[in-house]
Amino acid sequence: MADALAFADMNASVIAARMRVLLGLVLWLALALVLGASGVLTIERRPLVPLAIASSTIALVLLGRRRGALATVAQSIDVRVLILFHAIRAPIGAGFLALGADGRLDPLFAEVAGWGDIAVGITAVIAAMGGARPSATWMRVRLVWNAFGLADILVVLVIAQSILLGSDHPQTMAGLLVMPWPVIPLWVVPLVLATHALSFARLRAGRPASTASGRLAAPT
Repeated sequence: MADALAFADMNASVIAARMRVLLGLVLWLALALVLGASGVLTIERRPLVPLAIASSTIALVLLGRRRGALATVAQSIDVRVLILFHAIRAPIGAGFLALGADGRLDPLFAEVAGWGDIAVGITAVIAAMGGARPSATWMRVRLVWNAFGLADILVVLVIAQSILLGSDHPQTMAGLLVMPWPVIPLWVVPLVLATHALSFARLRAGRPASTASGRLAAPT
């Protein structure tokens, strides 16, 4: 009976942590929308783009390693949820291609980021198959997908920053600074990087995510 009550309390704490993290993500998204609509990101202030991405990603990783709601969720969330989050990249990639076709986005960035995100987003659905306790083959599929998705976003980031900060035509990236596109560097990209990092940690540890919450150590 005592074990059952302890397990129930543990699950209740995980649920509460997930609700707090979800609320935090929603508030962060709202802030990103406000900042994007305010015009804080401009070609003249383009160094703010990599600064926002780097600072948000580092904050997520550090918070995920500390005791607290985010750390609890990082240990208990189903890894398939982390993977399926990346399905959002498919419509974003299609948007990049549309902007490039309209001449509102650098063609090199639009092509690489567009097709890469579409490929990663679609294959994320496939990688999430295989159940909560996947076979060794599905574990390898997920690791390969995660490596592919991380490589894609890193290449895209290098191209974007090289155009914004190291070229004579940074204005070709101005299309990403018009709403709703500022949400990408302010919210989506940090989450993409952080979830790739967390997925690697979870997959390398070989822990079936759906059962991880039942094995969390009770807070001391």
